[in-house]
Amino acid sequence: MNQPPLDPTSQTPNPITGLRRIAGPEAITEPGPFPEPESIRIPDGAAVPRDASGRVSLLGLTAEEMLAAPGPLTALPPFRARQVARWMYGRGESRFEAMTDIAAPLRRELTRHYAADPDPTVSLQRADRNEAIKFLFRLGDGRLVEAVLINTGKRRTICLSSQAGCAYACAFCATSAMGPGRNLSVREIVSQVLAVRQQMRDDRMEGGHNIVFMGMGEPLANLNALIPSLRLLQADEGLAIGRRRITVSTVGLPRQIIALADSDVKVRLAFSLHATTEEMRTRLMPINAKHPFIEVFRALHYFQRTQRMRVTLEYLLLEGVNDTVDDAHRLAGFAQKLRCKVNLIAFNPHPAAPFRPTDPDQMAAFVRSMDPITPSVTMRYSKGREILAACGQLSTTWMERDEAGALAGD
Repeated sequence: MNQPPLDPTSQTPNPITGLRRIAGPEAITEPGPFPEPESIRIPDGAAVPRDASGRVSLLGLTAEEMLAAPGPLTALPPFRARQVARWMYGRGESRFEAMTDIAAPLRRELTRHYAADPDPTVSLQRADRNEAIKFLFRLGDGRLVEAVLINTGKRRTICLSSQAGCAYACAFCATSAMGPGRNLSVREIVSQVLAVRQQMRDDRMEGGHNIVFMGMGEPLANLNALIPSLRLLQADEGLAIGRRRITVSTVGLPRQIIALADSDVKVRLAFSLHATTEEMRTRLMPINAKHPFIEVFRALHYFQRTQRMRVTLEYLLLEGVNDTVDDAHRLAGFAQKLRCKVNLIAFNPHPAAPFRPTDPDQMAAFVRSMDPITPSVTMRYSKGREILAACGQLSTTWMERDEAGALAGD
């Protein structure tokens, strides 16, 4: 789609969003006071799944939860469950017979009653110079989900999916083309991490990694699996990942933000803002009609005060849509008021969205306009564009179309 960018002062509707741009100081919306929002409760624990043969799957359970799961571990001392957990999560071992510090008869008993296999990897795609590796997993019900390993020298990040599909219909996001789908279980979330870690070992990638819940789906719409997943990711007898290495991204669900703040896990939070006026954000992200971003700001303030962790505002730059100097000034004002960081993101084109990335010179002007006001601004250029593994590009729709085309050609 080759539409020229709009003059920000023009009253001509934007060809993509159908909106008139709002310019000038009258468009600047300041966050109001932050009253104490109402909280909600999140149930503890996770459901215990079984594999096709009826064995209880221990994957996704903490050592303590393993003791309560049906099977021989319930009658054994707690240290046995801790042994199994260290093998599964610390070493990525799914075969009980390979857990050599456990007696052979018990290993056979564990094999009969339990399973620990991650979801199978259907395909693996590598970007140039291994800067990104995209994993496609097939879940037990046949659905497909993706995860990405972002590899930038010594720094590596695993981008996880929390849902198979997404119901929030953001105009720029490829996952929205999949439709609502369903929530992933704790086992399905942790399975992604273990599969990616195994590939890192196979590729001899040494050192730690970060975790970001920025793949397919809205993490906070799946709190009943997200909270237990975070516990397991951070537990010493789980995956032992530091809280500052884990970031959860959200479209802005205020009550769920508060619930996460009040939970027993601590984690970084990123808010997908992507517009500086309520009208524009509602067009780009329909959830804004239900939860205007000013309402979300109150929840973010509560989160920062409760968790003592600075929130990041994520802002995707779309040419002619949200990239004017006025947008930069409003965004800087929000960041200053909230005392949070801003992460600017270059748009990654894909077949499901008509937008274009902002010109590099305009990006630079946008950053310069924010610099004197904003506490911290970074510009993110995503890896893996060429394999549709970059920010906003994850969708199994492409794979499903390929499979349908192959069947039609048979």
